[in-house]
Parts: sequence; C-alpha cells; structure tokens
Amino acid sequence: MKPEESLARGKAYLDEATENLTFEEFSWAFEEVWHGVGWVLNALLDAPKSSLKLGDKGRLPIAGSLSCLLAGVPAPPASARVVRRLEALREAMTEHSPGAEIAKLVFAAWELHDACGQRLHLVDDRLGQKLMLSEVSPGRVGSRVIERRTALKILAVSGLLPLQACSKIERENRPAAVVTPPSPATAQGAQAAANIKAVTPIVGMNWKTTDPFLFCAYHQDDYPEGNENMGPNRSLEGRHLGRDFEGRDNWRMYHGRAIPGFPRHPHRGFETVTVVRTGMLDHADSMGATARYGGGDVQWLTSGHGIQHAEMFPLLRADQPNPLELFQIWLNLPRKNKMVDPHFTMLWNEKIPRVVEHDEAGRVVELTLTAGRYKGVVPQPPPPDSWATPVENDVAIWAIRMEPGARFELPPVLPGTLRSLYVHSGAGLRAGERQVANNHRIELEENGPLVLVAGASQTEVLLLQGRPIDEPLAQRGPFVMNTQDEIRQAYADFQSTGFGGWPWQDDGPVHGRGDGRFARHADGSREEPT
Repeated sequence: MKPEESLARGKAYLDEATENLTFEEFSWAFEEVWHGVGWVLNALLDAPKSSLKLGDKGRLPIAGSLSCLLAGVPAPPASARVVRRLEALREAMTEHSPGAEIAKLVFAAWELHDACGQRLHLVDDRLGQKLMLSEVSPGRVGSRVIERRTALKILAVSGLLPLQACSKIERENRPAAVVTPPSPATAQGAQAAANIKAVTPIVGMNWKTTDPFLFCAYHQDDYPEGNENMGPNRSLEGRHLGRDFEGRDNWRMYHGRAIPGFPRHPHRGFETVTVVRTGMLDHADSMGATARYGGGDVQWLTSGHGIQHAEMFPLLRADQPNPLELFQIWLNLPRKNKMVDPHFTMLWNEKIPRVVEHDEAGRVVELTLTAGRYKGVVPQPPPPDSWATPVENDVAIWAIRMEPGARFELPPVLPGTLRSLYVHSGAGLRAGERQVANNHRIELEENGPLVLVAGASQTEVLLLQGRPIDEPLAQRGPFVMNTQDEIRQAYADFQSTGFGGWPWQDDGPVHGRGDGRFARHADGSREEPT
C-alpha cells in the first residue's frame, strides 16, 4: 500500500468520526477516530500495511493496537500523545461516552493527519490551479497557498519533481483567459465538441463531484411496509442502530433508530439540494420550519451561518412496500456568503420545468431542470445567496431520461464551466466517440457540445455543472468553510448556541400518516403544491 492510500483511508475514518460527533453517536465516533489514527500512523511506516488489526466494527477497538503501530513509526511526540489519550480513554469508556473528550481527540487526530501529509510531501488537488505544500487539508491556519506553477517549480528545485515534468504540467494547468460569454448563436456555431477528460466508476452512496459541488449522495432503499409508527414492519435485530449503512435487505436505517433517516444534525457554510424522486421526506429545522415533500419535489437549503435540521423517511404505507430514491447534492458557498442567514426554497414537482425533445427517429429525451436554463426554458430561482443564482456561474442540475437508442446533443457551456455526467440507470450510452457503461461518471473539459446516444434500454443521467468557486476548502463533517480555524469556530458555535436550538420534542420528528406535501417556513407562512 502507498502512504497516500493509507492516509486517505485514515481521512475517511476521521470524516466518519466527525460526522458521528454531530449526531451525538460518541461510541461510534470513538471507534472511527481510533481506526483513523491507525491508518494515519500506518502511512508513516517504511512499508505501509494493506490491512490492520484494530478491532471489529461495532466493538471497542483492540487495546494496545495503536501502541504496537506507533512502535514502528519514527513519529513526532504529538503522535504519541494522541495514542496515549486514545488508549486511556478506551479503558475509561462506559455506556455514556465522554463526548467532550472524544471531540477533542477527533481534532487532535485531524492535526496528526495534516502533519503526516506535510511530512510525506503530499498535495491536495481540490484547489484547481493552486496546491498546498505544507499540508493535505486546504485552508488550515498558517498553510501556504500558492499558484500551482510556482509550487511546481519549487518542487522541481527541491528534487521532488523532475523539471521537465514541471514545465509540462505548468502548460497543462495554465489558467484560461477571461473572455466575454458568447451569445447563444455563437455558442451553437461550429464549435469543437467537448473532450472527455475521464470516465470513472460511481460506486457506493457518495459520488465524487467537482467544484463548485462538494459531493452527491444517492440513496435508494427498498423499504418494506410501515408499522404503526411509520418505521419498517420488520425486525431491526442485528442492525447497527444509530449508524446503519450496510444495506441489509436493500434498505438502511441510517442514523434513525425507529424511523429511517437522519435525525437532528447541523450544517454550516454550504447548500443541500435534495431531489426526492420516490418516497417522502419529513423536514424539521432549528428555525421552526418544517415540510413534507417527495415524488419529484426538491428542497434547496442554504445553511449559511448555521442550521440544525432533521431529514426522516416515514414509511406511510402499511399495506405495500415504501421504496425511496433521492439525490442530495452538496453545493459549496463562496466565502462572502458562508455566514448568511439560513433559507430554504421548495421546488414543487408540478412547477419544475420539463423539456421533451425528439431526435430524428422520434425517440424521446426528457430533461428535468432543477437549475440551469435550456433553450430559453428557465427553472425556478434558487435561494438568493446561492452560487447558482448569478447566471454567469452557469450552474445546472439536470435529470436526463433517454429512450433506448435516443440521440441528444448537450449544448455548450460558458468558458471555464466544469461539467460532469453520472450515468446511473440503463445499459450505458455513447458519449461522443466513447462507449460508457452504466454506473459511471463522465468528466468533460472544454466548453463545446457533446452528443449522447442511449444504449439498448432506457437510460438516466444526472448532469452537474458550474463555474468553480476556486477558494480554499476546509471541510469537517457537516461544516464547510475556508480555513481550519473557521471549522473549529463552527464546532464551538454549535456547542454553545445549537444554531438556534431545537424547538421539537423529538430529534427526528415526522408528520401524520395522512398529511400531504407542504412546507411551513420560519415566518409561519405555509405553501402547498398546486
């Protein structure tokens, strides 16, 4: 195993630990931070191991397993301190985990992770034309953010990168010139087709995205009939309640214990765009707002300076299954809007524009426009402080459904816009001259058009595009800011203020079985789809 692979695995565990802190699942967070530190230490070994014996999932980690790893690592004193604190806390763990101490350990583990990245001379590619020389976690206080070509020259001089490679990469990464956006007529002219930069598998629940997006979570659960409490009418024995993501019987409880979903948890510094294609979602938040939406509805939530909300999946039908399918897309906010007031907009299914195109053979392509106009069709506006609100940011979120064999030409985008396609249903398609299988992401470069041809069955594609924000990114769990210091402040604010508190009696409130779709905003106004 390469050191950077081990460090990435440690980061994944620490991400989980940070998230579990916000759900107050302290025992899970402790387990995750233990494993995270283990993989971080493993990255420093002369020959990193491909597997570690740290303990089984759902149980206390193996005592002394971190100390054994530390013995083989020429580690700084900070590493030893983190390990000693984790080992001591393991001995003191009870049914009621000391949450404050675990939270401190999670941050100490992140500092260790970043220090190891610096020591290994690893860089972070999330900054586009910039890179970090001092750490792998961009935005940390005191970190050095420099232009990519300057950094590459420094690396070349230091012997970490051959000089000829530096020159080649500098040419490839030279920023594009600022140009005036073309008129539609010009954009549709004889423009070279967009190039396919990469085709990669999309696996698991969280799909990788590109700036200005943070990631896309795809949930598909074949929930059974609901019981009297609108939870699954099945035994929950054997599930890791509080963190059930395994997909047993093709459904998950997530952080819910009786009803599936995500009980009370905080956000700061970004937006969630939640597209519920099948099933229902019950929303409640710290502003006192609440909603039930689904069946094609979209909630666009700007978290701004901080909000707590719950997202629960009540199983409304007792006499038949309750399938759920949704996308939740995390869209970043620029620095100037990260501390705006929280706000959500409901985009009801009945009002979301749909455009039907026919190819030369009469085959149908349907576009559902959550964001981003198409041929003069303008979707409903996003929240006022969203990165998607200025037209020049060229943000689009489209669902594309293609009949078997249908042909469709994606229009050009503005210069500098980044675009990805996620082929998630069907038998694949042809993109330009390239055949792409189902469950794959297509990353495009250049701003030209691209011809898509569906495979032998109905094909569905999610399109995400936008001009990158291109600012330092610091993310820990549900907080997305520009610096690590701002992340620490977000946790401190959340612990002291609760981002407005929680006005509901339950951490995961749901509405009545017979209630329809609606939204009640913080000002008391109520809206329903028409």
